[in-house]
Amino acid sequence: MIAAGGQPMKYPYTISAKLAQFPYRWHWKHGRFIRFLAFTLVGVSPLIITIHKAVHSPENERHWEEIRRKREHSHFDPVH
Repeated sequence: MIAAGGQPMKYPYTISAKLAQFPYRWHWKHGRFIRFLAFTLVGVSPLIITIHKAVHSPENERHWEEIRRKREHSHFDPVH
């Protein structure tokens, strides 16, 4: 469907033209992988959000700041 009322390009040169002419409905109907990818992303997103919140918690950030602080040394510091 052409929104401006013109004809579709023989070859869509720009990314936006390629996205506008991409057959999304056909790929959804005939592409098993596209449906699997979409449903899996929806199903796994709560797990991803939970892991993201745990990794970026203030306690975990303080813990890793302490680990990184221990790594800061020069070549002349004694080994610990």
